[in-house]
Amino acid sequence: MSNKFARLLIVLILLPVFIMAQDVEVSGKVIDNTGKEIPFASVVFTNQKDSEQVYGVIGDENGSFVILLRKELYKMEVSTIGINPIVINLDLTQTSKHKDLGNIVVKSQIELDEVVVKTNKDSYRISLDKKVYDVSNDILAKGGSLIDLMQNIPSVLVEPNGSFSIRGSQNIQILLDGRPSGFTDSATLLRSFPASSIDKIEVITNPSSRYIANGTGGIINIILKKGRKEKWNGSVELFSGYRLNSGVNINLNNGNEESSWYLNAGLGNSEPKGDDTITTENFSSSPSKSVQNSERTQKLPYILMNIGGTSKITTKSKLSGSAIYRYVDTYNLGQINYNDYNTEALISQFNRIENRDGINTFYQGNLGYDLNFKKDANLLKLGFSFERNKTEERAKIEEIQSFPITSAEQIDMSQNDLVIDKYLLSSDYTYPINQTSRFSLGYLSSITTVANNFSVETFEFGTQEGTLIPDLTDQTVYDENIQGFYGQYEREFGKFSLQIGIRTEITDIRIKSLKENSIKEKNYTDWFPSTLLRYQLKKNIKDLQLSLSRRINRPGGQIAAPFTTFTDRRNIFVGNPDLDPSYVIISELTYLNKISEKLSLTPTLYYRKTFQEMEFFVEKQEITFGNSVNEVFISTIANIGDYTAYGTELGISYKPFNWLSTYSELTFNGFKQIGTYKGASFDGEGLLIYGRTNIDLLLFDSLKLSTLNNYRGPIKTGQYKRKGIYSLNIGISKQLFKNQGSISLNIVDVFNSNIRRITTFGSDFERELKLQNRVRQINLAISYRFNNFNENKARKGRQFDKVDVIN
Repeated sequence: MSNKFARLLIVLILLPVFIMAQDVEVSGKVIDNTGKEIPFASVVFTNQKDSEQVYGVIGDENGSFVILLRKELYKMEVSTIGINPIVINLDLTQTSKHKDLGNIVVKSQIELDEVVVKTNKDSYRISLDKKVYDVSNDILAKGGSLIDLMQNIPSVLVEPNGSFSIRGSQNIQILLDGRPSGFTDSATLLRSFPASSIDKIEVITNPSSRYIANGTGGIINIILKKGRKEKWNGSVELFSGYRLNSGVNINLNNGNEESSWYLNAGLGNSEPKGDDTITTENFSSSPSKSVQNSERTQKLPYILMNIGGTSKITTKSKLSGSAIYRYVDTYNLGQINYNDYNTEALISQFNRIENRDGINTFYQGNLGYDLNFKKDANLLKLGFSFERNKTEERAKIEEIQSFPITSAEQIDMSQNDLVIDKYLLSSDYTYPINQTSRFSLGYLSSITTVANNFSVETFEFGTQEGTLIPDLTDQTVYDENIQGFYGQYEREFGKFSLQIGIRTEITDIRIKSLKENSIKEKNYTDWFPSTLLRYQLKKNIKDLQLSLSRRINRPGGQIAAPFTTFTDRRNIFVGNPDLDPSYVIISELTYLNKISEKLSLTPTLYYRKTFQEMEFFVEKQEITFGNSVNEVFISTIANIGDYTAYGTELGISYKPFNWLSTYSELTFNGFKQIGTYKGASFDGEGLLIYGRTNIDLLLFDSLKLSTLNNYRGPIKTGQYKRKGIYSLNIGISKQLFKNQGSISLNIVDVFNSNIRRITTFGSDFERELKLQNRVRQINLAISYRFNNFNENKARKGRQFDKVDVIN
């Protein structure tokens, strides 16, 4: 790049800054007379010399707002439902570049002397572009894990095997503090990540081009607890339960306007238990029927450390950083009983016992640099992140025959070493064209390596040398390099808001297999446009939004690389390196209607068309174990054809009293699937029904009761049929120590009914599966909050380390 070209590029980038230099950036925060933040307040500025010049802005969920204005005299009006509007004269004629109005206090319409009103704070916040779940208000997840929290998230379903889905799609992009994270690839980490370390969870069902394009079902952003702009404060939580689940979590933070830091640490142990039953009918081979019952118990002692902070370098720039360390020492005890029949007569019985030890370590380091060409405008952001998820497992599996004779059959030894490394480099630049429009540009480099070494040896009892099973042994390396660029334009004109964007991602994938002595490469460049049009029917009351986007589902290392596991000799999952990505076109029409302070409705119509859909495929294969040839069921993922989903989702938030609030959600998801794979038809269509109701009831003074009812209807498609599932969670919480602490008790899956009942069909077999990944869980938690403020003057502060989603 020549020096002249470099200079020209710098001038073009900085020119908008100089053009806007005559504007004043006005910021502030709207709170009520008790110090509580007022979300989404309307702030309108009217030019006192020309009343036709009116500018407005809507505050964010924390009450904060920022707007660019000319140096004039204004009348500022702050209003929202439930408060008396206030008018303030504002003189910006002599103001330099920034005017911070600080806290703007508004008064409630009704004030009662000497009366304390205890409100039941909502956990759900529903807006047009995303849904936010506040973990601090959830007593159903106290003492639980991330899996428990996910059961309460709007639009999200947690399957009994621990996987997530949004409106029937399990391809979801999980973000950790706004960054794509590989930690969600490990079920062990999900189950041992304490709920008390998480601040809130965001769900975006149809992301714009600013977000990474992977995730055809949407995005879930998990935001960890951080600090606040206050002096010393924090919390501590002790929890225990049955099945055994105990530990402690501590959150500390300290800060001021110049710098701040936080520390979140946890120590605990959990022992989830699962039960499965698989019944197989063979139509053309012996045995004609097989029944296997399995039981799994995990021991998951863990350590968590999350530390970070922010420091101002100059008045226009700041540096932030964070580090997460996670250590889990796992022990798994599993037992499978096989019973084989011919015409209902028992012909053989085996017992397979697995002892598996493993260590899982997770590291993540983040650095961020913000350069504010105008104070607090955050126009240029640079970020870097590194993550490593490492698993080392060793398993010893003994198989013993108990019928028709009692004999020791053999021992299997498996080894699994898995390392996932991920590097992210990002930059975002936002240029505010004027008060009603802005333009954004961004770049993201994502480099992921998944290295896996898996092997299985089988030993006859009494022998010292094992025989390697070639079909279940391989060393694979999956490399994925994604370079992404986006541009996005936003504008408001009258009651309309428009957002259009385009994103391109260049993907290079390389899969190396030692067993196959092969290298497979996949390279593709894709474009992902998005459009969002919003119409304000009634200010802060009724909004209508239409969004369109194109997204991708990349297979990922743990599906594409041909490695496997060997807990069950008769049912084995293998990867498919020939998988191609799926592409989806998503459209949504959302109507947000705040009927009153008590009732809000959010209906959504959606349509999702997927090309090269990925689906489970099961077939029989013969594999040699030692000196014998065995018939096993091989499960894999394959591209089977096209999938169309359409339906409606209705969210209802109803709060008839201060002491009672409810959130209900009902989804009707129609689908049609057309495709084949290896001669098997995957054609099918039907209707899926999902429903949930959450009820929060404030009893007496400080006693709170919560219930969560979940239902997902039956489904049948291709080789797969599943029965409906209903589950109930219930919790109760009592405030202690003058509302500085609390004690909570909850029961997850009260009726022990969160069980998948699945039928899989083949040309010469039929399998009935009853899968329960975790049995009923009871948790007890005691928490205490402390700070440097007098109880009556305490108020919630703003998080100092704002989470910005990596593009």
